[in-house]
Amino acid sequence: MQINSTHTYLISVHPRWAASFFASANPKSIELRKGSFGASLKPGDNIAIYATMPVAELLGIVRVLKREILPIDRLWRESQQGQLARVSRQQFDTYYASQIFGVGVWVNTAELFPSPIALPRLRQNWGHRWQPPQQIQKLTDDRIMALNIDR
Repeated sequence: MQINSTHTYLISVHPRWAASFFASANPKSIELRKGSFGASLKPGDNIAIYATMPVAELLGIVRVLKREILPIDRLWRESQQGQLARVSRQQFDTYYASQIFGVGVWVNTAELFPSPIALPRLRQNWGHRWQPPQQIQKLTDDRIMALNIDR
């Protein structure tokens, strides 16, 4: 997979769900979000997966297949009753409480980095004040190159 494509984004994901993208058996293949999350995502774009605290590491890259905004009940069905997102019905309903629509980002081609990139190294490369995104952040070519990932 090419990490230096023109469209590489970074998202922050709870460690439990971040690691599941890279599971050897039945990896997570849909990211569930709210609002207009990832409006600029296109098929073929890359998403770097950052596991939030307490892990605080950039784990790897996934490739976008499609992004859809769907009514909540349809999103539940399209996620194969949460199986593709690795969530229970209760987790899904709690997350989407009082929402009419949800965003599903289908992904594949997960590539785990040989060594995760810890938050201090990200700040060393991207600036000591850098913070992981609350939603999504487009990565510049300079930022991608600064990671110097052995491939």
